[in-house]
Amino acid sequence: MKKLLLVALVMLAIGSRAFAQNYPMKTLLQIQTINKDSLAKADQLGIGSPQWRLQTSPLKDSLVTVVALVTVPPHYITYTATGKTMCLVDTGANGYKPFSGILVRYGGWDGSFDENGYNSIQRGDIIKIRGKITEFPTSNMNSLTQFEPDTMYQISILSSNNPLPPPAKLQISDFNQGVNPNGHVNIITGEQYESKEVLFTNLTVVGNVNATRGTFSVADAQGNQLSDYDWSYYYTIGHGSIIVPGDPNYVVPIAGAHIDTLRGYISTSSGSEASRGYRICPIFPGDIVYGGVAPAVQSHRRYPVMVTPDSTPQISARVFRQSFGKVIGDPLTTISLLYSINDGAWQTVVMTAPQAAKDSLYYASIPQQAGGTRVKYFIRVEDSKGLSTILANSSFLAPNDTTQGFFFYNVIDRKARPVLSISDIQTTPYSNGRSSLIGTVDSVGGIVTADTSSLRLSQISSFHTNPYYIQSGTAPFSGIWVTGPDSIMAKVANGDSIIVTGYINENFDVTRVENITKMRIVSRKNPLPQPLNLKTEVFGAGTLTGEPYEGMLVSFDNMVVTDIAPVFQDFTEFEASNSSKGIRIQLDGKHRVSITPGDSATGAFVVKADMNLGTVKGIIYYSAQRYKLVPRTSADFPNLVLGVHKTDDVMPKDFSIAQNYPNPFNPSTTIRFTVARTQFVTLKVYDLLGREVATMVNEQMNPGTYSMQWNAATLSSGVYFYRMQAGDFVRTMKLMLLK
Repeated sequence: MKKLLLVALVMLAIGSRAFAQNYPMKTLLQIQTINKDSLAKADQLGIGSPQWRLQTSPLKDSLVTVVALVTVPPHYITYTATGKTMCLVDTGANGYKPFSGILVRYGGWDGSFDENGYNSIQRGDIIKIRGKITEFPTSNMNSLTQFEPDTMYQISILSSNNPLPPPAKLQISDFNQGVNPNGHVNIITGEQYESKEVLFTNLTVVGNVNATRGTFSVADAQGNQLSDYDWSYYYTIGHGSIIVPGDPNYVVPIAGAHIDTLRGYISTSSGSEASRGYRICPIFPGDIVYGGVAPAVQSHRRYPVMVTPDSTPQISARVFRQSFGKVIGDPLTTISLLYSINDGAWQTVVMTAPQAAKDSLYYASIPQQAGGTRVKYFIRVEDSKGLSTILANSSFLAPNDTTQGFFFYNVIDRKARPVLSISDIQTTPYSNGRSSLIGTVDSVGGIVTADTSSLRLSQISSFHTNPYYIQSGTAPFSGIWVTGPDSIMAKVANGDSIIVTGYINENFDVTRVENITKMRIVSRKNPLPQPLNLKTEVFGAGTLTGEPYEGMLVSFDNMVVTDIAPVFQDFTEFEASNSSKGIRIQLDGKHRVSITPGDSATGAFVVKADMNLGTVKGIIYYSAQRYKLVPRTSADFPNLVLGVHKTDDVMPKDFSIAQNYPNPFNPSTTIRFTVARTQFVTLKVYDLLGREVATMVNEQMNPGTYSMQWNAATLSSGVYFYRMQAGDFVRTMKLMLLK
């Protein structure tokens, strides 16, 4: 009996040592601290870089045990719908240091959440917990380190009511400089406060980030911006598809609201808002303390929009006191228009209102100027307490930020230039990318570079593109998006030289000519402009260096896939790079590329991580604060024809298609065909009744010999026919599926 007891004790000791080895004790400092040189490199490359591991935990994917202090207990954070999320810091003096915080996030587990003691945890508890260190989202420079608890392990509460470290009083510039995506994310100084509580003072709300969720963005006196994030039930009006009952007293602050104190936890965001960089997450009541609210300036107008030498443009804006909740603005004292001629000194004109009312329109005029003159201007309003508001530009993200640009116009002599150039519409010196001619109806011409054979007629969503694009030459600022009724635009094709008349506007910061009323074809079958060959780092996360190419044909050589899922739950984009920063590739074209593995069964080419794509061409688009490349057809993937494999570069003399092999087959077979010249090619499969069962190719293709593999796993045994058509060439062949 004693021997059995001794054996049991030995086995227990061995098991304890094995547990300690499998889940060694670590501090959060050990988990989170990252080498300064590594962070400096990440900071230099920026969040658009594929080298995302530079800022991840050195213990990523490790199994560890930690003893830590709870700063945010379960059921306060909106992540993971049932509230299985916490924030921790190290205990004792370590908890006051940078790199000592972490987000704990359970997955969608069931009763183990409650059984393991989560529901009894309170703020100020010191707990012992074991789990795995992960990053989310993966393959992203702005990933957040997470602790995923072991669901088989009982959490231990070691003590309660422990004091919490005070929030670190910091500046927005410790995290973000300027306005992202055109600013800079300070990884080298910001990463150390990930999931830790911080405090900011003296901020101004500059606008909404997501009206549905109730998030907003704030700026400091230097114009650096930081967005809040709806981590907390107290500071949201809805989180994602799940509407959560937030604080009934929460009122979304309006632009101009002054915040005396803002405290919260530092996080990053993924998906379309990833380029915002670091974000602050107020959690508890009292984390936001408001001061006053500055006056509002809205609804800027210039008449005429198109300024000529004989014009005296009149500027108007709606100016008023504003309030939200219990915060009420003070009386207005000064309303001014400030303008500059050819970047000269600012000149001030007092704006006046014909009638005194809360929502008065105020007016001022700028004197006539000679043709070729460039004028920039902005509006400034101040109240009796000295709170002021500036309306500097019409950008979607930063209309109050002069570092992002000003309202401007170029005086154009229409007698000498009756038809505008694309450059007249697109050229801007400012990173907001806004056209100086927004709001005017005019005519512009160019060569069609993307029609309905290249892009879908209907957009996938409002953040995607569709036909048509026109371009005039290869100089910067010479391409533009054109949209109009199909009854007018369907008459055009790639290579047509056209002149359109429409409304110049911005669609989520993409300049376009829309609501086309007239279209004239000048000539047909012109050569398309040669794509400009560029490096992907030109576009990064979105900067002024990318704006000159909006709407233009470009190409990138040596493209390598760096992320097949850069946007959370969006299966229409992937990221590739040929330099230090990547570019999103948006799947709006009529090709057969996909990032969904199952699509290979339909003949699609499935993109995978680290795949070398060679050269990729397309049109530059902008959405969700990022420049994106939109390949049109398979011809824009010359090294990788989608759905088909190019077997050689020998120029065939004739179009042809060979018998499939093997035949009979189960379930896959290969079809080989040749394309003698650039042509729109279709290759379809039909059953004995003539019903189309598969479309393998339906796109414009370059000359060459191709090999197509077709998988018929979803079809029943029998005889089928495949038919290739390329211009006047038409051939039909028989194949047999035997299962």
